[in-house]
Amino acid sequence: MKRFLKAGSIMAITAICVGLLTGCGESSAERKIGKEARYYIANKYGFRPGTTGVELRKVGELEGVWHKKDGGTASMEYNGRTFKVYVSLTDPETRYDDYLRQDIDEYLSDYFAAELDCDDIHVWATYGVPVCMIPGDVKTVEDVFAKCDNIQIYISTFGLDRDRAKNLDVTGLGSNTEISIIDWTSEECLMDEELMSETVVGLESDSYTDGFSKVRSYYRYSDDDVSVLEK
Repeated sequence: MKRFLKAGSIMAITAICVGLLTGCGESSAERKIGKEARYYIANKYGFRPGTTGVELRKVGELEGVWHKKDGGTASMEYNGRTFKVYVSLTDPETRYDDYLRQDIDEYLSDYFAAELDCDDIHVWATYGVPVCMIPGDVKTVEDVFAKCDNIQIYISTFGLDRDRAKNLDVTGLGSNTEISIIDWTSEECLMDEELMSETVVGLESDSYTDGFSKVRSYYRYSDDDVSVLEK
C-alpha cells in the first residue's frame, strides 16, 4: 500500500510540475508576443501602444484545442482606439494588424455617401489575411487599395438613386476589388450585416434567401464590370 501511495504522490507531483512548466512557457510566450507587437507597431506607425491581452495561436478543434507557443494575437490600445496585432515568434516577416480598420471604414463610408448622394447608408469591407488585418508594408488607407488584392466592399442603402449606383466611380478602390450594393425596401435592414452578407451570397449563387424579398435593387462591381438587378 505504501508503494502505491508513494507512486501516486510522485505522479501527482509530476503532473503539477508539468502544469507549472506549461504555464511558465505560455507566460513567457505571451510576454514575447506582447513585446514584439509593441515593437512592430512602433516601427510601422511611430507610436508605442499598451498591451491589454494576448491569445496564443490555437491548434485543433473542439475538445482537442490546445495552444502553440510560437505565435498569437495581442490586443492593444492607443489613445482610446483598440486593435489587434498577430505575431509569429518563428517568422519575423509574419506580422499583421488591424489598426487602420476604423480609418478604412470611415473613408469608405464618406466616399460612398458622397458618390451615391445617400444619407441612409452603411458600409463595411473585408480585406487582408487574416481577415481585416494588414501586413507591415501597408501603412495607410491608400496602401490598402494599392497593395491588397482581396478587397470586398459591402454597401447597404435605403432610398438609393439608381442612376448613381449604375455609374459609380470605383477606379481608386483597387484593381480587383469587388463591390456589392443592396438598396433595401425597408430601413430596418440597413445595419444588418449578416442579412446583407447572406443575401449577396444568395444573389451571386442564384439560391435566393429570405432577404431577397427585401431587396429593391442590387449592383455588383467586379472585374471592371457591373451587374444590375432592379425590381
